[in-house]
Amino acid sequence: MANNKAISPTICAVPWTHLNIEPDGKVIPCCLTSPHKYYSGDVQTESIETIWNSEPQRRLRRQMMQGEEPSICATCFDRERLTGESGRIYKNKHFQDVIARIPEITDAEGYTPVNLLYWDFRFSNLCNFKCRSCGPRYSSAWIPDAKVIWGVPEAKAAQKVWSIQAVHDRSNLDMITDHIDTVRRIYFAGGEPLLHDEHWAILRLLRERQRQNSVVVNYNTNLSMLEYHGESVLDYWREYPMNHLDIWPSLDEIGARAELIRSGTSWNTIVRHLEQVCALENAIVRPGITVGAWNVQRLPEIITELVRLKVIRHYPGQGKHLHYNNFFLNMITYPSYYHVHVLPDAVKDATRHKLRAFIETYNAQYDCRIESLFEQVLGELQKPFDLSDARKFVDMTAKMDALRQEDLYQVIPEMECVRASVRAMDSDLGDDRVV
Repeated sequence: MANNKAISPTICAVPWTHLNIEPDGKVIPCCLTSPHKYYSGDVQTESIETIWNSEPQRRLRRQMMQGEEPSICATCFDRERLTGESGRIYKNKHFQDVIARIPEITDAEGYTPVNLLYWDFRFSNLCNFKCRSCGPRYSSAWIPDAKVIWGVPEAKAAQKVWSIQAVHDRSNLDMITDHIDTVRRIYFAGGEPLLHDEHWAILRLLRERQRQNSVVVNYNTNLSMLEYHGESVLDYWREYPMNHLDIWPSLDEIGARAELIRSGTSWNTIVRHLEQVCALENAIVRPGITVGAWNVQRLPEIITELVRLKVIRHYPGQGKHLHYNNFFLNMITYPSYYHVHVLPDAVKDATRHKLRAFIETYNAQYDCRIESLFEQVLGELQKPFDLSDARKFVDMTAKMDALRQEDLYQVIPEMECVRASVRAMDSDLGDDRVV
């Protein structure tokens, strides 16, 4: 094993603590890996032990130990340069003891003992929502629409649709039991994790082993349900102490707009469930807003409503300011035709001014600093209008509206600017396509 070496500044704890099992059984280093083409292995055909020290995993460790920024980790390194924060920094804070031992436990080829301390196992793409920015990889509800929109023949559908069950053989299922006594953090995502039998089995096992005081459970959920087969997840969540339960509800819009963007949403149900979850004294509730062309102009309205609902609220912090930032913003990068660059440049300029004014007012009102949360959004709004993706947006919207019997432009009228821009520019170019 390597030793007596300084810790590289590009080290991330993830390759030494974590695996991300996708709904089809493919394994990637983490959910922020970009692009999703860097596979460490496949639990359908390989054991966890084999995948842990596969060549892709070892190569990633070697790069980090040598001070390189792996290309698949660009999401984190780019965000750090922009905001000073990233998933890498967040995870490193929780695994400082592991990082300190990396030179001791890792050899020159990148081999290291299996140490699964952080789980991100997406056992299924089973989901009751079919959000417009999603697809069949992460939502089973999307499968019928995908067959129509992309013209996938029925005979080929099985090859195109991601498997509902990611883990089929006992050796990998038993791995959960084998590591249940040492795991520190578990991230439940999907699909919709509250629909997954495996999620409930893990909760029961944690309860049986009385590990609620030593494991942090983190959820990415649409919060459409709190009960499953006669069990309430609230009964399990109440057993966890403070700082051991982190819930990230996906809240991209409010009201009818949410019901269109995140198809399957009943906004009244979501509000009721938010009230129940936010009433938990031990829970940290951090709503995640995925920012795309259809909601970037309305971030002030969305955040203001979540404040009114007491979902976004004060948490005591260090120094003068109270941190009023228990929410986070994620940018849509794929599909690229939902990226903010499909908005006309004048609209993007106006949106930047609106967001900066909102930040200033918000900071003054709540004695906080939220600029860093918006840095990436403001940066993406500076990218020029992309006519090709704007055309794709208009085309996909027409297909989806027809299929789902919806009207995006009626529910979100400010998006008419994209269709109008495409029509105008295509007319100037002499393009006779109908949009």
